[in-house]
Amino acid sequence: MTSGPVTCVYRAYEDGELVATGRLVLDELPSVDDEVALNGRVHVVRDVEFGEGEHVLTLEPRSDLTPP
Repeated sequence: MTSGPVTCVYRAYEDGELVATGRLVLDELPSVDDEVALNGRVHVVRDVEFGEGEHVLTLEPRSDLTPP
C-alpha cells in the first residue's frame, strides 16, 4: 500500500452494472480485496489500476459478494 492521503477515481458496480463513478480521498491506497466505505456501504476493491496519472478503483458492494 502507498502511505499518505491519496485521491482515487472509483467505478462502483452492482449486479455487474456500473452504478457510480467519482473520486475518493483515502488515507492510503487500498489493495485488491480491501474494503472501503462509499455512501454508507462497505465496498470491496476488485481492481486497482493506474491510468492517466490517477489510481482507478473498481468496487463492488460487500452485500453483492457470494461466499467462495
